Amino acid sequence: MSNEMLKVEYERLKEEQVRRIGFRDNLIYVALGVAGAIFAFYFGKEDRQYILLIPPFALTVLGWTYLVNDEKISSIGRYIRERLLPEFKARGGDSVTLLGWETYHRSDNDRVWRKATQSVVDISAFCMASAVSLAIFFGKGGIGIAGWVLGTLEAVAVIGLIAAFVHTSDYSRDETV
Repeated sequence: MSNEMLKVEYERLKEEQVRRIGFRDNLIYVALGVAGAIFAFYFGKEDRQYILLIPPFALTVLGWTYLVNDEKISSIGRYIRERLLPEFKARGGDSVTLLGWETYHRSDNDRVWRKATQSVVDISAFCMASAVSLAIFFGKGGIGIAGWVLGTLEAVAVIGLIAAFVHTSDYSRDETV
């Protein structure tokens, strides 16, 4: 592969990464809007207990979509660092000027703190409202067998999403360029 082809591939990957970052970040706003609207509707009148089962389902779907998209963003960066960068270096290219950001932004001392904080924010945005919703739902009593089954399945899904957020968090740092 020529240096020019490597540059084109890099540019296309970065374009895709930027699109995915915009989409991923907008999912947080959608999640907050969904949770807020449903809670406002629920607290507006009595006898709407089953509405509390909507946030765990909706936010788990949005959270999973966010997580998958975030993983693709990270995969693009990993591909650039592990495949394109070595190929470009092997061909005598000046990888520091072309691909330097790919390792530089992962090398600072605050990366682990930022990533841990981001994990807490992500889990809060997609799982906290679900947990509160389920706590209120189960706390009201009189929900019947269907409510217990649905609520339990949703609780398991929310716990699974939390586990997925924790599992996919990449706290690794790169060496300074």
